[in-house]
Amino acid sequence: MATTSQKTFRARILRALHDLGGTASKQEALQRIQDLYGHELTEEDWLPCRTRSEPLWQNRAAWERNDMVRDGLLDARSPRNVWALTEAGYAAFAAD
Repeated sequence: MATTSQKTFRARILRALHDLGGTASKQEALQRIQDLYGHELTEEDWLPCRTRSEPLWQNRAAWERNDMVRDGLLDARSPRNVWALTEAGYAAFAAD
């Protein structure tokens, strides 16, 4: 069984943040993703990350969040551990 790809989390992050009003703490966003998509995560997704004390899927989601900041979908100026949609992020959610 394989882990969920990092890119899969892009749409899930957009959805979670949209549902949470556009801005949320990292933990709130991850909890919303788990509530919405937890049933789709594989057994391997739940294994602990070797470098952090979090499941692999949460680590992959955090890396995708970094790519989304680079791509202008999430605000790079947000405080640490706060994930916030930009206008481009709202547009990307609406286009999905």
